[in-house]
Amino acid sequence: MRVTQRRGCGWLLAAGMGWVAWQLLAEAPATRLEAGAWRQLVASNYLAEAYADLAVAQHTNLTCEADAAGGCDGVINGGWGFHTGEDATPWWQVDLQQIHTLGQVVIWNRTEAAERARELEVHLSLDGQQWRRVYAHDGRVFKGHADRKPLDIKLNGERARYVRVQLPARGFLHLDEIEVFTSTHPRQNVALRRPAKQSSLSRWSQNHLAPQEPDWRAMTERVHAYCRLRLGELRQEGVDTRALEARLQRLLADYAAVPARAYTREHYLAARWVQREIALANPLLDFDTLVFNKRAPASFNHMSDQYYGWWSRPGGGIYLLRHFKSESPEEVCLTTAFTAPGSFLRPTLSYDGRKILFAWCRHYPHLHKETNKLDKANIPEDAFYHLFEMNVDGTGLRQLTFGKYDDFDGRYLPDGRIVFLSTRRGQALQVNKATARQSVERGAQPDIYVRCGGGPERPVAVYTLHTMKADGSDLTAISPFEMFEWTPEVGHDGAILYSRWDYVDRDNMPYMGLWAMNPDGTNPRVVYGNYTVAPHCAFEAKPVPNSRKIVFTASGHHSQTMGSLVLLDPSVGTEGAAPITRLTPEVPMPEVETWPKTYYASPWPLSERFYLVAWSYEGVSVPGPEGWERWHAVQRPDNSMSLYLYDAMGCRELIYRDPRISSLEPIPLRPRPTPPVIAAQAQWEASQEGRFLLTDVYRGLHTVKRGDIKALRIVAIPPKTHPTMDYPNLGLTKDDPGKLLLGTVPVEADGSAYFRVPAGVIVFFQALDERGLAVQTMRSAAHVQPGQTLSCAGCHEHRSTAPASRRALAAAREPSRIQPGPEGTWPLRFDTLIQPMLNRDCVRCHSPAADQLAARKINLTAEAAYEQLTRYGKPSLLKQVKDAYARGYSIEGDGIAQRSVLLQFLQKPDTACGKPPLTPADWERWVVWMDLYAQRRGAFDERQEKELRQYRQPWADLLQEPSAAAAGQLSAR
Repeated sequence: MRVTQRRGCGWLLAAGMGWVAWQLLAEAPATRLEAGAWRQLVASNYLAEAYADLAVAQHTNLTCEADAAGGCDGVINGGWGFHTGEDATPWWQVDLQQIHTLGQVVIWNRTEAAERARELEVHLSLDGQQWRRVYAHDGRVFKGHADRKPLDIKLNGERARYVRVQLPARGFLHLDEIEVFTSTHPRQNVALRRPAKQSSLSRWSQNHLAPQEPDWRAMTERVHAYCRLRLGELRQEGVDTRALEARLQRLLADYAAVPARAYTREHYLAARWVQREIALANPLLDFDTLVFNKRAPASFNHMSDQYYGWWSRPGGGIYLLRHFKSESPEEVCLTTAFTAPGSFLRPTLSYDGRKILFAWCRHYPHLHKETNKLDKANIPEDAFYHLFEMNVDGTGLRQLTFGKYDDFDGRYLPDGRIVFLSTRRGQALQVNKATARQSVERGAQPDIYVRCGGGPERPVAVYTLHTMKADGSDLTAISPFEMFEWTPEVGHDGAILYSRWDYVDRDNMPYMGLWAMNPDGTNPRVVYGNYTVAPHCAFEAKPVPNSRKIVFTASGHHSQTMGSLVLLDPSVGTEGAAPITRLTPEVPMPEVETWPKTYYASPWPLSERFYLVAWSYEGVSVPGPEGWERWHAVQRPDNSMSLYLYDAMGCRELIYRDPRISSLEPIPLRPRPTPPVIAAQAQWEASQEGRFLLTDVYRGLHTVKRGDIKALRIVAIPPKTHPTMDYPNLGLTKDDPGKLLLGTVPVEADGSAYFRVPAGVIVFFQALDERGLAVQTMRSAAHVQPGQTLSCAGCHEHRSTAPASRRALAAAREPSRIQPGPEGTWPLRFDTLIQPMLNRDCVRCHSPAADQLAARKINLTAEAAYEQLTRYGKPSLLKQVKDAYARGYSIEGDGIAQRSVLLQFLQKPDTACGKPPLTPADWERWVVWMDLYAQRRGAFDERQEKELRQYRQPWADLLQEPSAAAAGQLSAR
């Protein structure tokens, strides 16, 4: 094992608007921070925060005038100086403040998306009310900064006070700079720093007005008010506050004679030092040492890619911060054994406070440029994150995981095992302990990939939950999910809290909700946000001490883990705004609301009100709307995050900052209660099957009558095996999930169903009426582990619903076997399921070679049938599917087949062309295909399809193989 990381100790401090340098002793095992220098750092940080808060306030109250000022501020750099919203005719204008005789207008375009300005117009006005168009561009794309060729418009003596640039049709208007020159002074830009306006604001708008100075008096008085409040609370908590009260009283006496306009930053800083003493007197800070991580953020800004070793940036380590409440705190680097450049990731502390678990990968400077990361031969093994463990003094270092997989986010489980995230899930449909062993025994196995992103230069390998023994043995894949899972943590009840990306038959953007699972992978269940759009991501969930509530970071999709802090009360509900309290309301939820200027991360709750956190001011970290490539190319600063004590009343108090590199994941160094051990249900060495018991399908359904639901359709979801974004295209949305119809099982008269299923396979269900039409559909997935029986109370019922006390009829019999569907559903294949019916009944008329011209217009041969059928009628299947994807949740009675215009047409015999009525077998084929979102295929490649077919043999005992007629086999009419 060659793991080395040199520890650098240079410091650079942000001091308000300036910079101060500070050099610490190098290479010392423990470094005590000299009191004067530490006070200077803290003071500098107070000032930096003050200016950051001012910038946030200005951004929150942003005006069109403030954004428009960037169009005439003299800055020409190829970016956008202003950015309107998407308007019918977006415009920007400048007030020259007097009437001029104009010689020319020079327009510097934004380098990216320059084509959006290809039809811009220039209008002039004497009074700002009556406008006349003097120029319309001819459609040619122009740039400016990139090629030094701005658009130069001659005005030849036109008189105007106001100059407006606008687009003639709907769109965004965003330009770099507009210069206006007069006839008499052709080199003097009369628009420079003149008042400007624009038609609207956008999420990318900025305040380009001259920076203001903070209101030091108002800020100081807020500090005084908080100090008085907090002192009263501390007295009630039994803290001796006499010395603190005396200090505050002396300060208030000194400030009594200060004139309102005479307050300076020095007054504010003095007040902040008193506030600091009061804040750090919090009895919840009953520990003296913190464990934390120094780390530069990944070079690729995405919620998924941030945890791949090839995007890592070097530096940092795992540290202790001793005496953090004093004026001479001491830091200790525990990872000096890592002497090669590398990155450390998301440490945790054992329950007894004696061991630290963390991930590390070696940094290879040019690896991010490798164009074929898909070939693992091109990636060194230590370039992947692996889990390590050490004692809290840095001794006893050992590596726990190996192989060409990213293993990270390890957390200690109450039974002594470790849960972690890993890309070693593999491409199998059925996942279990055996598949995890193969990742070790068979070397570098192929991964599965996100459906909506990636390529050989950026393979986005899915990581899911795994467990292992404390020594790294007995690897077990506890989740067969086909999409990402994030930031596991152990709840008070011993269950694993984690986030997962759940976009089964719905849009891929917003659904990264909070879930829970037992440590053996049984009973996956939603905690919050299965179909809530804001926030996009519920990451870094942690249970609050002495509370049922959970804190998490509301993060963005196209960004790294950081955002606004949210307190969740699961007892209130699982969706929407009601269960959550925004602890940091000044920070918008990233991306879904807007891109914040400040971010929180790594919350460690001390109570429902007080938290250890990491905080950052980064400005707007995502630069523009045109394409995810630009978003991800932005390099987050190495040193943006620092450690704070946060009071949910809005007060931050710095605990530690290293101006060279970010500090995250603060953890009190002390034992903590071990949650209870949840008894294991999974029987890993038993037959690889489990059971579902649905007690009453009608609980949660509101429009159907009892007796209407006759069966459940069970659909397995094969993982994506190809790394390239939106390829292969399985259906109508570019990122459709794989689909394999296991079949159907009966629903009893009381709404119950009891059936056997393969264990370790993710499935979703559809409730079917007597015609086999889907009345309600899951937009998520479930699974059972070997030997487990998983029960649910109903179909789309409230998550807190308890099952009825009566015994379900289905439970009084042996569990049902699954009745497989027709040929072409295992996995789904349009050319096997639907095309043979077209060949038998339709192609003789509907083909390019047909006699009748009208019939030839509808080509139902194999080359064209799919496009023709999915686009037939209003609404077409294409529109139905896309509307359902965009909506993100199912509507009872609004299944695709139920509302299909095409299916209505197919039911009617056509005597003109001899089309007979549908047989029951044909009906089933059409309905199954439509209800499974009319996909072309259900597997991502031929090899996977072959493997999926082979599952029928080991699963034969779970299936009730039908007769040829019942299976919908085609026959000649």
